[in-house]
Amino acid sequence: MTLGEAKNKVYMLLDEHSAGGEVEHDEDIEKKMTAFFDTAQKTLAQIRRIVREYALPLAMGKTAYEMPPDFSALYRVWADGKNATRRFRWMGGKLVIPEGYAEVTVEYFAMPQTIPTDAPDSYEFEIAPDACECMPYYVAAQQLLPDLVMDYGAMLQMYNYQVSLLRTTQPGENRRIAQSLFRG
Repeated sequence: MTLGEAKNKVYMLLDEHSAGGEVEHDEDIEKKMTAFFDTAQKTLAQIRRIVREYALPLAMGKTAYEMPPDFSALYRVWADGKNATRRFRWMGGKLVIPEGYAEVTVEYFAMPQTIPTDAPDSYEFEIAPDACECMPYYVAAQQLLPDLVMDYGAMLQMYNYQVSLLRTTQPGENRRIAQSLFRG
């Protein structure tokens, strides 16, 4: 979903239409919209996580490696093509990798970049499409929060409901859970 598509959904939720039925872009609403979408995207990325990979630049004599700037939490570590997550440890915010590995790739949960205030409407959100569908309700609720006439509660309730429907497991995790239930 793009920022422009999401903004249009917010305008529809707020019923911002002219007498002719076209969406009216209110300057006060528009100014706050990007910041609200940024907050929503970062919050939803903690629920419906973004998984990224980072190939560590292994070097002789080096054992402690920093993670990328968008790193939020570790998911898995692959060493020489095998899952080696439990073989390594953290020390001082760095992943400690003993020498002797040819290739180490870290799968991690990422935090989305901050959406620039001047982001074009073509800006693509970093979170999954199902999580993107939650954001317009959050942003509409935030727009209505200071409004003394309109109640923001219904929009916030819809946001919370949509969030409750999000799948939080990673691909392949459901299979592992089901296999462990049938074994035990």
